[in-house]
Amino acid sequence: MTIEYRPFHRFPARTQRRLFAAAIMAGVMFLAACGEKTPEAPATVQPPPAVPAPASPTADAAPAEAPASAAPSLDALSVDELFQKANKSVSDNRIAGPAGDNALEYYLAILAKEPERDGARDGLRELFPFAIGVVEQAINRGDVDEAGRVIDLLARADSNNYSLTILRSKLDTRRRQVERETAAAAAAAAQAAAPAPARTEPVPPASRSEPPAPAATRPAPAPESAVSPPPAPPPVAPAVATPAPASAPVGESRDAGIVSSAAPEYPVRAYRDRQEGWVEVEFTVAPDGSPGGIRVVRSSQARVFDREAIQAIQRSTFRPRLENGVAVSSTLRRRIEFKMGE
Repeated sequence: MTIEYRPFHRFPARTQRRLFAAAIMAGVMFLAACGEKTPEAPATVQPPPAVPAPASPTADAAPAEAPASAAPSLDALSVDELFQKANKSVSDNRIAGPAGDNALEYYLAILAKEPERDGARDGLRELFPFAIGVVEQAINRGDVDEAGRVIDLLARADSNNYSLTILRSKLDTRRRQVERETAAAAAAAAQAAAPAPARTEPVPPASRSEPPAPAATRPAPAPESAVSPPPAPPPVAPAVATPAPASAPVGESRDAGIVSSAAPEYPVRAYRDRQEGWVEVEFTVAPDGSPGGIRVVRSSQARVFDREAIQAIQRSTFRPRLENGVAVSSTLRRRIEFKMGE
């Protein structure tokens, strides 16, 4: 097949313009056709931001604060561990408290596992008098629940001890007193909270019209010839003796003193080591008789009996100093002895 080639410039100028215009139109139509076939890209729709789901109480999120792990049960501890905790409690002077972490309960737990363990029996025997002091302190401050708890521990240690009968009697008396005080306080609070009755003002009585006073009758004038008697002399007032001014009453004056002295507790460690000593303390007796500002001035052995001496002063009661019948603060100094009984 023979293709005849004719150069473009050989056509007439008019024909060339027509061909050029036709070529442009063909190109425009081709581009338009391509534009109709090419689909437009859909507009991208941005999804709304996801709302964070509320945290569920599951294991996915760690709690902000882990709860404190509960103390291990006494039954889960071995005998050696119980002995270690008992010795630590004695060193820290935790004889009967707090509940679940004290020397008495550790020794009782040892005997529950090994009833013939002499070390636990000896420990309970040594701690018994100190635990009695703990009960008496709780009774004095009105903590009847704490006193009853320690009495129950002592009954487990030695149910036939005569001291338990005395302690139970004191506890019953104090419990009744606390109940009366609580009831009185509740009644006073209820009375104070009750609204006061409305006061009604009395209605003043209607004013009565007073009758007109009768006209005073004037006496008839005396005749001019009558002679008036001489005026009587004025009466002389009797002389009254002026009493001497009474002297101002003089109130009582006295020094501060002790009303009831609380016996100090013997430190367990010193009792085991058979140590004796003394502590000299200085304190202030307030106008209401309460001691305060207690400090150790001197002691035979540093920090062996100091705490027990201060606690003994805190449990004691005092009478304040009086000056002309007025209670004032004063400073006292006492020496507290710690001696082993025979």
